[in-house]
Amino acid sequence: MIGSQFSKWRRGIALFLGGLGTAVGVGLTTPAPASAISIGELLLRGIQLYQISNLSTKQKVALGSDIHQQVRRNYNLTTNDYVSRVGQRLVQASGCSETPFNFHVVQDSSINAFATTGGYVYINRGLLNAVDNEAQLAAVLGHEIAHICNDDLVNRLKQAQIAQGVASLADIDRSALAGVAYQLAVNLPNSREAEFNADTKGLQYIRRAGYDPNAIIAFLRKLERQPNQPKFLSTHPATEDRIDALQRKIAASQ
Repeated sequence: MIGSQFSKWRRGIALFLGGLGTAVGVGLTTPAPASAISIGELLLRGIQLYQISNLSTKQKVALGSDIHQQVRRNYNLTTNDYVSRVGQRLVQASGCSETPFNFHVVQDSSINAFATTGGYVYINRGLLNAVDNEAQLAAVLGHEIAHICNDDLVNRLKQAQIAQGVASLADIDRSALAGVAYQLAVNLPNSREAEFNADTKGLQYIRRAGYDPNAIIAFLRKLERQPNQPKFLSTHPATEDRIDALQRKIAASQ
């Protein structure tokens, strides 16, 4: 029974990922899908069950840690006290400060940032160099923190299950689940709704933390003016739509 569920799950996820196609990657390399795991190996390890619909904070942190190990294998990561300080200030202004957030800098010159789950946020060196001030950095980090607080990656795992009628995302081990979550977080875009929601919450965080809420608009305008716009913008809602929505929210709060 376990074997048939696992095989069905892997076929479903393969179809799900293949059907959506590969979005613009943010890494130095594109990772290979999680290796097939024999049932015997699963039994020897002991299958660690996950109930996606009811992950505790502790389980999300564990899943984020597993994904982080894959990120480390594909990216050159460092930590940065400045980024961490700004990030932690925003975490305290968020609604999910019980999650132990970690901030990492990807040594890549492209302008990008991404988040997984359990408090893991990644920002490219290129983006760090592109911001004009601390408020703009805070705006970017606030958006990524919001993706985690909104459980966007966990929700996408649930959607993957529903999209292909997969029997269960529960009867798999941690490494297999982390492999799918990695692909979703790094290589496939969030929904339009998730991006707008992250903009809204991120705006709340930077305001509560004492930063100028207009910083996010200034940074988006700066990216929009560049002759070669960052590739990640192609996986987000139209920049003008995001700016219009943010301006309305800022005006409504004044």
